[in-house]
Amino acid sequence: MAFLIIPIATIPFLIYMFALMDHHRHYRVLLRYALLSAGTFAAIFSVTLIVNLHYLEKYGFPLLPTGSETMIMLMVCGLLLGVVLLIVVMMAIFSRTPFMQSIMQSSPVFIVISLLCLSMMMIFLFVLPVAEKSTYATAMKRADQSFDKMDKQTDQPIGMTLSLSQQICYSSSSSCRGSDYSNLVFLRNFEDRDLHVQVQIAFYDSSGNVMDTIETGTMTVAANETIPFLPKTETTRDTSLWNRFTIDTDERTANIQYRYRYKDAR
Repeated sequence: MAFLIIPIATIPFLIYMFALMDHHRHYRVLLRYALLSAGTFAAIFSVTLIVNLHYLEKYGFPLLPTGSETMIMLMVCGLLLGVVLLIVVMMAIFSRTPFMQSIMQSSPVFIVISLLCLSMMMIFLFVLPVAEKSTYATAMKRADQSFDKMDKQTDQPIGMTLSLSQQICYSSSSSCRGSDYSNLVFLRNFEDRDLHVQVQIAFYDSSGNVMDTIETGTMTVAANETIPFLPKTETTRDTSLWNRFTIDTDERTANIQYRYRYKDAR
């Protein structure tokens, strides 16, 4: 999905860039392009906001990424604007042009960088999370379907299922194709009581070889609760809920095997 919606989100920026390619356009023409760009931006923003609100209501995903992730993007945009301002100041000094005149002459550049930053912020805060939340929500649905079948076929108190094993990439480059596979495992307590659980999981590739194993300390799972199985490092890291995974492996995980110990939480 990201391959589709991210290019769409750059349309407002590209529209205005197209208008600026001809320096002889009348300002009214540029204004029409600016209004078209703003209208397109508003439409994309509205659609992605509605979708993000849907994921907030149905799955409890926060509307925005975490504060630290947002701060990183703000710092990137501030750095871009700062570099442009520094270049303008240096050019004014060497050309002995009045500072305000240099600013006015460079206003199209500042507008372009500002639009670029605005597009980047929209993509990062609203558009990209739509794709990531969609991937995570699909994994949750797949886990629920697996547990529904498991509940009918076994009387075990604890069940686990691998619902996602894929490369989380937004391009088709060779570096992306060679990236690790993110794996997401869900755990369900089938009992009508809270349980203390200890789990060990082995991850197997398509050839039946063990790629990695993980185990946890004692964790509490509420009655009939389904939770993503996440290491402590994932739950304490300041990342968005839809960017937390059980483990990364070099190859796609074909199967998992697990064992557990449990006791009543009371």
